[in-house]
Amino acid sequence: MKRILAISDIHGEYDKLIKLLDKVEYNNKEDQLIIIGDYADRGQKSKEVVEKCIELQKLGAITLVGNHDRMFTSWITTDSIHNEQMFVQNGGVQTIESYMGRDWIQDGLTYENYQIAKEFIKNNYSHHIEFLRQNDIYHELDNYVFVHAGVKPYLLDWKRSTENDYLWIRDEFILNPHEYEETFVFGHTPAQFMNEDHSNNIWFGYKKIGIDGGACFKGGQLNCLEIKNGTYRQFSVQ
Repeated sequence: MKRILAISDIHGEYDKLIKLLDKVEYNNKEDQLIIIGDYADRGQKSKEVVEKCIELQKLGAITLVGNHDRMFTSWITTDSIHNEQMFVQNGGVQTIESYMGRDWIQDGLTYENYQIAKEFIKNNYSHHIEFLRQNDIYHELDNYVFVHAGVKPYLLDWKRSTENDYLWIRDEFILNPHEYEETFVFGHTPAQFMNEDHSNNIWFGYKKIGIDGGACFKGGQLNCLEIKNGTYRQFSVQ
């Protein structure tokens, strides 16, 4: 049986991703890598992260979508002021800088500058946008469900959860027990907000495992959950 390796919320932290893959000695022929969304925003190397994850997907990794990925692609593909505000206010400026260079802004954060950046990314990195748009929203494997944020905890069938739940849910999923057979491996909510000691280590609840180590924040870390023969192991890069 393949070793399962789960990583989430890379958020532009390319160097940590490379170090983490080295640390777990990832082998695409022997391991099943699952990346649970949020490749871009906040960190400084979103472009490099997306490019690397495209490469990993081609080698067999399962790549899922996160809420930040939706914000990025919604900004690129629409002219909505709401979508632009959501993207920019949640780390999107750093994403644009990773594609355009840190000196892309010559006269402030203007509407015209954002349009120039949008067209540049759309014209030169359409394969990145397509990658982020086509990723699945959850993945089932060996009685585990891998999903970015979580599911509604009290439905008869968790698959009746909405896309908004899969990408954005927090306390409603984390704080309430569920009676589903599956164990849910998720990111989105940094583990320090769930761990009693406020550490960034992987959080283990009842049939819930939160792996977001807050990699893009000060003091954060990028976590990898190893699942092998029914046992768990954590790897981290700070």
